[in-house]
Amino acid sequence: MGMESLLFFALIGILGGTAAGFIGIGGGVIMVPVLLEVFRAQGVPTEVLVHVSMGTSVAVASLSSVSSAFRHHRQGNVLWRVAPILATSSFAAGLAAGMLAQLIPGVGLQRGLAVVLLLAAFRMFADQNKPDLPERKLPWWGWTIMGVLTGVFSGFTGLAGGLFLIPLMAFIPHVPTRKLAGTSSGVVMFTAFAAALGKILSTPTIFPGPGFIGHVNVLAALALASTSIPSAQLGAWLNRRVGSVVYKRIFAILLMLVVIRLFWTS
Repeated sequence: MGMESLLFFALIGILGGTAAGFIGIGGGVIMVPVLLEVFRAQGVPTEVLVHVSMGTSVAVASLSSVSSAFRHHRQGNVLWRVAPILATSSFAAGLAAGMLAQLIPGVGLQRGLAVVLLLAAFRMFADQNKPDLPERKLPWWGWTIMGVLTGVFSGFTGLAGGLFLIPLMAFIPHVPTRKLAGTSSGVVMFTAFAAALGKILSTPTIFPGPGFIGHVNVLAALALASTSIPSAQLGAWLNRRVGSVVYKRIFAILLMLVVIRLFWTS
């Protein structure tokens, strides 16, 4: 991997890190499509192309989400009373799903991810002009189920899980919009780490090339992390300065763009 590629990854890390901090998603919506194109151009075998793109992305997300969570914590936007339950259940599910994902064809993973994101985008657009509803109390097992689903989503898609967790928290327990990104970041840092560990420990069906450990390209992950970690601080700072309608509109538009790209390249 040449210096130009590393610099390019560093630039993408800025965009992904800012998105991670602002929306609380880990940055994978930006990194996965970019990694798909870069690894394809570098000759990574088609059979493992999607898997290594997702694996590398979630490895970066496990680092950038820590930075984002720290900033949101300082701003008082993390619901720590439920974060441990969500983190524990999503960690276990994410680790298992990350290791099992290689059994599913890459095209199937990509299209399944696109459908999930499309549904979430439509729901966000429909709710963007509605005020926050009173928070609904859930039993511990309700949060546990949400954590498991988030972990499965992360492990199978290579995304940190925030894209799935945020709509769940908004539509089921009615977590206030200003706390969605922060709580998501506080959970996602554990979910993403588990999914990344699963990607590293799993064995590719075809060797993807030099620089890979399991389904993770170490050099690409380090280059992306070098800029995504500080950029996540900027994203969290920006999140505090926008209203709920703006947040939901940006979130939905981002989802739609990613859906179009995923369907187009599959």
